[in-house]
Order: sequence, then C-alpha cells, then structure tokens
Amino acid sequence: MNPLTPRRSRWLALGLLLLVILLLLRLLLVPLWQYWFSTAAQIDTLENRQAVYTRLIAALPQERERLAQLQANAPVAQWYLDESTPALAAARLQQLLHSRAGQKGVQVVSTQIINIEEDSTLEPVAIQAQLRADLSELVALLYQLETDRPLLFIDSLAVLANPRAATGTSRSTRSGARTDHLDIRLNLIGYTPGEVAP
Repeated sequence: MNPLTPRRSRWLALGLLLLVILLLLRLLLVPLWQYWFSTAAQIDTLENRQAVYTRLIAALPQERERLAQLQANAPVAQWYLDESTPALAAARLQQLLHSRAGQKGVQVVSTQIINIEEDSTLEPVAIQAQLRADLSELVALLYQLETDRPLLFIDSLAVLANPRAATGTSRSTRSGARTDHLDIRLNLIGYTPGEVAP
C-alpha cells in the first residue's frame, strides 16, 4: 500500500470533515427544521380555530336574542307531549292513539309501551300498537297521526291481510257488519321536551 501524500491526506481529511459536518446537519438540524415547520403549522391551525371561536363567542348574545324571538313567535310546546314523566307521556300517547283511531273507525287491539334509545335532547316516548281496520280507515288514521299536534312519528309499520275476515267477507257485507281485512302493527313515537328521568 502506498503512503498518502501530504496533499492527498489534506484532501481526505477535508472530505472526512465535510462528511462529518453533513452527517451532523442531517442528524441534528434537519429534524429540528422539520419539527419547527410542523409546530408552525399546528400554531396556524390553532390560531384559525381560536379566531372561529372568538367570532362565535362574539355572536352568541345576538343568536340568543334571535332564538328568544323565534321561540316567542312560534311556541314549540304544542309540538311535544306535555307530561313530566315517561309513564304519563306514554299513557297520553296511548290515549291519543285510541281517540284518533276511534274517530277514524279503526279498532285498537292492543298497545304496549316500548323503550327506544336515541341520542337527542328530546326524550322519546314510544308505544307498539296492534290495530284492525280496512285500507281507507288505515290511510286516514296514519295521515291524522302524522299531521296533527303533538308531533307523532310512525315507525316499523307492518300491514298484514286478515284471512279470517277475508273468508267471511261475502256474509259480513250482506249483513252490513264491519269487514276488517287488515291487521296492522306499528310503533308510534312522540317526544317530551327536555330530559326526563325514567
């Protein structure tokens, strides 16, 4: 092996020094530089979020005043069941179903209170009902339930033909008796304002 000349050894030492400096830059300064840019981006995001929150806080009194005006102009109490407990609200819901079904000529066979879970500021109250009616009476009842006040919603509607009523149709029609061709099962849901304890 040939010994290195002083000139070559200086160049080699200079190259090694440059390599060590570049390696230190890569290992120390580049991560710090990347961290600085990511921190700057996070700061920008947080400043934007703070500006949005500041605007929302500044607008809060105006929005509360607007809400009070809207509530004064259109009271919402008429849209909900007024009762203070779920049991009373469910009883009221059953009473509403019986009275409206009676008005439309629909026979209420049975009702049962059911529990439903919803993530809402309103407390849902639901009953499951089994009814017997013909098609025109059912349509009239469903329309009345969903358009009157308080707001009621129909869920899980199942309409089945009643084979016993269908076989006796000719005899019943001649004698003038009712012909209930449909068995109906539905869930009827109403809401009470605010949260009430079960």
